Amino acid sequence: MKQPELGRKILELRKQKGFTQEELVKQCNINVRTIQRIEAGEVTPRSFTLKTILNALGEDLENLQESEASLFEKFNLKDAAFSAFYIRLAWICGIIYFLSGFVEFAVDYARFQEGELIISKGAYISLKFIVMLVFIYFLWGFVLSGRIFNNYLLKIGGFFLIGTTILFYGYDMVSLYFELFNIEYVIVTQSIFCGIGSVIFGLALMRLKEPFGKIPEIAGGFEVVSGILFTLVFMAWLGLAFLIPAMILQIILLYKIEEFLKDESTREID
Repeated sequence: MKQPELGRKILELRKQKGFTQEELVKQCNINVRTIQRIEAGEVTPRSFTLKTILNALGEDLENLQESEASLFEKFNLKDAAFSAFYIRLAWICGIIYFLSGFVEFAVDYARFQEGELIISKGAYISLKFIVMLVFIYFLWGFVLSGRIFNNYLLKIGGFFLIGTTILFYGYDMVSLYFELFNIEYVIVTQSIFCGIGSVIFGLALMRLKEPFGKIPEIAGGFEVVSGILFTLVFMAWLGLAFLIPAMILQIILLYKIEEFLKDESTREID
């Protein structure tokens, strides 16, 4: 088992036994700093040290290797290195979307709230098109993750948000030349659709607790709250506030998924 999963497993076993790090050290005859670094995933212990720690925790090395194999079988980890490359592109797109989103918000606020287009139509369409593309690929990273971790709800949520993004970003660009609907109706419809998609997406993120711990749970929680507020429409402004930490945590989660896949691809080679 590779780090940091090994460290997390040892920490979990130690807590199940009710041992402090100092109590474990006394039984293993190694120093506290070594245990701390192993549990933090900073170092990989030698086989003798690992066996000593596992014996003190009442765990067998073969059982640990079997549980790792079952994790590999549980998830669709074929071509993990290939998938890791696309996940990396996804979290990079997430960063670009997060930063460009502030510019987009300012431009849209001026257009829809103050009735003024503060940049040229060509620049507006270019901005919208670029933001739409990077956000779609960011979401595609989660669709791919849904396939890898057999999380079908994540794929559904991702595809729903991709469709919603294409629909309303397309309307924003077309409406520069053709005013098809009253803008208030469009904003309300968009808020409801985005809210529904965010609730589905957030619930799906929570299912990634294994093997990523608390980050997907917290990210999913922020996303669900944001989605509920968007669905209420009049609270959409508060939904945006919850969406910011959700977005940051989702970028971090994709980064962790990439690292996990790289570790698994290394294990396959070994």
